[in-house]
Amino acid sequence: MQNRGMANKKPRGRETAWDMVLSMSAVLATVGVIMLIAWRPQQEVKQQVDYETAVASAVIAQTWPISIPETLPAGYQATSARLEPESYGEDGDIRWILGFQTEAGEYVSLWQSDGPTKRVVDPATNSAPCESTETINGAIWQKCEIDQPLTRAFVKTEGDLTSIVSGTAQWDELLRFAESLVLAKP
Repeated sequence: MQNRGMANKKPRGRETAWDMVLSMSAVLATVGVIMLIAWRPQQEVKQQVDYETAVASAVIAQTWPISIPETLPAGYQATSARLEPESYGEDGDIRWILGFQTEAGEYVSLWQSDGPTKRVVDPATNSAPCESTETINGAIWQKCEIDQPLTRAFVKTEGDLTSIVSGTAQWDELLRFAESLVLAKP
């Protein structure tokens, strides 16, 4: 007795290219439905942080002067603000990081550290060569730039403290940011 459902089935190995097209269409349709159900838009969300609280804590905790921008240009959003152990330094070295996203979506940051200058500057500037200088508020800053990954930076060393203003923003914007730096008050 033969099963009626099997009566029209082709023997194994006798399928045609059309059978394969139909099978692949069924699989792709199933995958498409699953993707439509599970798809979520991938938007990059930059969480704004309250950097004033981080500044107040850093000023209290730190023995060297913490710098902050006196005023921020319109459209700047704080994306990071933290005082933490310097991972590129030695035990006991500290760094202060303050980062912003500009209205144009570029990045501007301040990195201050009491770690060894060379060990701090290389990671903060993506090892960008420093080939010229710029006088900012009476102090000499090195000017560093590299194309891949795009990094522009101003670097200043005063005693054991290294300050780095860096990012993907244009030089004039980084310069304005560096010029606006003042010592944070307790």
